[in-house]
Amino acid sequence: MPVGPPWGSHIFAGAALAAGLVIAAVPGALFGGEPSPRPEGPPAGYALTPSFAEEFSSASIDRSRWTHAYADPSAPTTVAQRTLANNGEREVYFDRDFLDLGIDPFTIQRGVLTIRAAPLTEAARAAVMRDIDALPSHPSIPTLRAVRYSSGLISTRGRFAQRYGYFETRARWSAGKGLWPAFWLLPASGTWPPEIDILEAHGDKPTFVFHSLHSKRVKSATKVADASNPQQFHRYGALWLPDRVDFYIDGNRTGTMPAPADLDQPMYLIVNLAVGGKWPGDPTPEVRFPAMLDVDYVRAWRLDRLPPSR
Repeated sequence: MPVGPPWGSHIFAGAALAAGLVIAAVPGALFGGEPSPRPEGPPAGYALTPSFAEEFSSASIDRSRWTHAYADPSAPTTVAQRTLANNGEREVYFDRDFLDLGIDPFTIQRGVLTIRAAPLTEAARAAVMRDIDALPSHPSIPTLRAVRYSSGLISTRGRFAQRYGYFETRARWSAGKGLWPAFWLLPASGTWPPEIDILEAHGDKPTFVFHSLHSKRVKSATKVADASNPQQFHRYGALWLPDRVDFYIDGNRTGTMPAPADLDQPMYLIVNLAVGGKWPGDPTPEVRFPAMLDVDYVRAWRLDRLPPSR
């Protein structure tokens, strides 16, 4: 899910695909049989120490750890910082305070965070349009005015970031065209690219997960891995080393990519459920709402010492 100026605009893998992005279908966790899931956590053989763990054990999201927009958390946000217009996305990321509408897409039950996406009510959409009308003129305004759904995003921007290590979530999501769950990393500096997409998926492609790297130094790259049934929980992880990024599903490595030079900086975590856009397409009438992304945990481990060169 790529992000760029001026309001945050993912270069999205779909556009990159159309532009000749390097794509590799890799033997995923479940191609040609089903390897047994390995234990939770990072792969063996690396000096790693836990650095972040969100188990969703409280009744509500901890706002000292998570924010809900792409913008600097110290600044007020508008609709422009709560969607990715350059991707053509159709959602606005809400929290209960945004626009004073009380829309809360988050619930926590039995240690699982659920992010719900749903069509905007007529009153909510009117409030969103008023917020957009107050923005300065910009080419993205017509796309912003096409938003139709509320959804949720959690981000550690300004709360937690690190360079290198292992990052993992355990998640499942609803089926349906236009649903676009993601777990990804962006630079703490606020610049873009680079970007690490540990997990991206399309709700109408239940057997595929996309792993991507975006960079100014090299051509963006995406690998496609088989993830089996996304309505069941699976673990999605990435081991980020100075020379490469290895991707994992259920503890089985599903892809590896060389690390571009501009990746060498602290990055923060994002989990979100996008709706619609140029890459996954917009929801069709058969899609059932509310759609959901369930997140069991989000964890990170820091790299204590660099591994030997390969």
